[in-house]
Amino acid sequence: MSSKFTKLSLSVAFAIANVAAIGAANAHGWAEFPSARQNTCYNDGGYWSNAIPNAACKASYDKSGVEAFIQRNEVASLNPNYNDINTVKANIKDGQLCAAGMPGKTGLDVPHKDWQKTEIVLDANGEFDFVWTATAPHNPSFWEFYLTKPGHDFTQPLNWDDLELVHTVGNVMPNAGTPYKTYNFKVKLPTDRSGDAVLYTRWQRIDPVGEGFYNCSDITIKQSGNGGEVTPPPVVGGDMNAIPGYFVPAGYQTPAVGDIVRFRLMAPVTGEEVFDHRLVITAANQATWAETLATELNALDSEKLFVGVWNQAAAQYEFNASNVHANQVWVSEKDYAFAVSTIKALEPLPPVDPEEPEEPVTPEGSWSKAAVYQGGDVVTHMGKTWKASWWTQGEEPSKADVWKQVLAEGEKPEVGGWSATKVYYENDVVTHNGDSWKAGWHTKGEEPGTTGQWGVWRKL
Repeated sequence: MSSKFTKLSLSVAFAIANVAAIGAANAHGWAEFPSARQNTCYNDGGYWSNAIPNAACKASYDKSGVEAFIQRNEVASLNPNYNDINTVKANIKDGQLCAAGMPGKTGLDVPHKDWQKTEIVLDANGEFDFVWTATAPHNPSFWEFYLTKPGHDFTQPLNWDDLELVHTVGNVMPNAGTPYKTYNFKVKLPTDRSGDAVLYTRWQRIDPVGEGFYNCSDITIKQSGNGGEVTPPPVVGGDMNAIPGYFVPAGYQTPAVGDIVRFRLMAPVTGEEVFDHRLVITAANQATWAETLATELNALDSEKLFVGVWNQAAAQYEFNASNVHANQVWVSEKDYAFAVSTIKALEPLPPVDPEEPEEPVTPEGSWSKAAVYQGGDVVTHMGKTWKASWWTQGEEPSKADVWKQVLAEGEKPEVGGWSATKVYYENDVVTHNGDSWKAGWHTKGEEPGTTGQWGVWRKL
């Protein structure tokens, strides 16, 4: 293991929110776990900018557009005679099951090898914890769960004859949640099944209208073995685990020159941050920042952490530069989480003219309590020069975080004791526990000596 990687005990969760319309007022929910196709595509994003990262979601979009994604909670069919399964099948015909027969959502029925699968580990009773997100709960209601039969041909559209009813659940009350309530209960699958399948969920309202919701969730079933140990399926495509989500999801805003892109890795269960790596965006790397950051991360220890895709033909992991939104974070251990975020520059970097030397900043007058200052304004106060980081009025330099001291050539920063409430900037120096520390970037509340070799503080 690389010495630079000694802190990593790996896992990841990436979160970037996509904003889209909720859909019609009578839309009611989706399978959260295992994730329904439309929910997975919605979370992946990219449908407003033609940058959908997953090939199956892209194929779905190409066939029926964005409606299935932004109305992920309304894949439904009306049937007043809902207790007669034959009338249900007449309303939702073969090859239209995943879209519940809705013309605007037929892309969900497209057969594709790249539908993202949710791994389901069954307990000793052959059960797992099912979760349905309800934008509008409905009771009374009942649930039916269908599973594709052994030997199902995934290259063909889903038909009713491809399914077998494996579990039913009666009226269940939802649990409180934010922003939506959820239905949570156990679902039992056959104990002799393992590997890939499609779980078809039917949630049926018991009322005169007979509105039912139908979701396709692509899954990989794992059975519990002796002693509760999970018997993994044969390894296909490398020996590391892909963390759900994408390294740079579609729609991620390109950072500006001067911004800092931050990659953090969090431990399982506790969510404790175990790794923090940052890339300063420059004019030279702005266009390729994602690849640059991935290259730096992959250089740490590619057998423990890798950003990229699995190349089946070459039998290796590699970064996909032609479609950066397809790259995932792969780790050697499970249940870690990651986050990629942009820290905006505190002040814009001025353009550099290579033919003219950069002129030193000069004071623009003494600080006045009554004056209004904009970000970038420079003043003098108590014999020192200060620059405002943002709009301010009445905040005294040396006492307010908005002011950053400007050092003349050869002038050294003052060294004081570290304070958890003070903002520090790049190259600021403090003392703490008998040692001197220099800040690598803007920080507040991060204690020197606790941020690790990749953290903000460097021991002098």
